[in-house]
Amino acid sequence: MKRTRLIFAAIHLAVVMVFGLFIYWKFFRDSGDMKEPVPEAVAINTLMDANNSEAGVLGNNVLGNNALNNNGAITASTSETMQTGLTQANGPAGSSISVELKLPKELNLDIPFYAQAPYANWDMPWQEACEEASILLVANVVNKYEWDREQFKDEILKLVDWEKKTFGDYKHTTVAQTARMLKENFGIDSVIKENPTFDDVKLALAKGHPVVMMFAGKYIGNPNYKNGGPVYHAMVIKGYKDDQEKLITNDVGTRKGADWVYNWKTLQNALHDWDEPIENGAKRMLEVIPPNTKTNGTDSSTAG
Repeated sequence: MKRTRLIFAAIHLAVVMVFGLFIYWKFFRDSGDMKEPVPEAVAINTLMDANNSEAGVLGNNVLGNNALNNNGAITASTSETMQTGLTQANGPAGSSISVELKLPKELNLDIPFYAQAPYANWDMPWQEACEEASILLVANVVNKYEWDREQFKDEILKLVDWEKKTFGDYKHTTVAQTARMLKENFGIDSVIKENPTFDDVKLALAKGHPVVMMFAGKYIGNPNYKNGGPVYHAMVIKGYKDDQEKLITNDVGTRKGADWVYNWKTLQNALHDWDEPIENGAKRMLEVIPPNTKTNGTDSSTAG
C-alpha cells in the first residue's frame, strides 16, 4: 500500500513538472516575447530635428553617449559600429536632400501608454478598440495632446462613432482605413509599406516615425491575452534591439503592454492585414509621418 502511494506521488510530481516545462517552453523560452529591459526612451522631436538637419546622424545611445552638434544633429561616437540607410530630409528653402542616416543598435521612442480598455473594462467596444487605441497613442505624442486616461477613453469612443459613420462598422479596421482615420481625424500623414522587413521597421523608427502594424492575434503568443488572443490585433512599434532582432511595442491589448518586447520573427509570422480568413491578409506596416518630415518615396506608397 505504501509502495502504491509512493508510485502515485511520483507520477503526480512528474506530470506537474512536465506541464510546468511545457508552459515555460510554450510561452517564454520559445517566443522570447516578454517584459525585459529596454533602452531609455528618446523624444520623437529629437529625432525629427536630427533628420531635418543636413547631418542627420543617430548615435548608439542618443541620451547617454552622444550630443547635439551646432546644426541640431545627433552625432555618434566614432568608435560605434552602426548600420546606415538613406532617407530624405528638408534642405534649404524647403528643398529635399538625401541624408545618410546611421541607425543606432537599439532605439526606443518615447510614446506614453494606455491600453485599449483604459479602465480595464473589456466589454464592447473596448474589446475591439486596438486599432483606435494604437493610432491614438501615436496622435497623442505627435500632436502633443497630452491626454489623460479619461480623455483617452473619450477619444476612443469618438473614433468608434466616426468609423460607424464612415465605414459602417468599427471592428477589424484595415491598414488603409486606419491610415485614413489617422489623417482625417488628426491631420497626420502616413505611408503603407508592403512586406516590410526588420530593416524597414528600423529605418522608419530611426527617422522618428512610429509604426503601427496589424496581426493575426492568436499567432502573437502574449501570455497576458485571454483565450489565446484576438483574431485581429493592432499595436504600436516604438523601438528595436538590432543585435537580437527584437521590436519594442506598446501593445494596447493588455494593461501590461507598455514597452513589451517581441521577437521580430514572431511578429513577422503574425503580420496580416484584415481578411477572412485572417491568414490570407497581406503583410503591411503603417509608417506614421510626423509634421515637417519626409519619407523616401521610392519604397513606400502614400496612404489615405
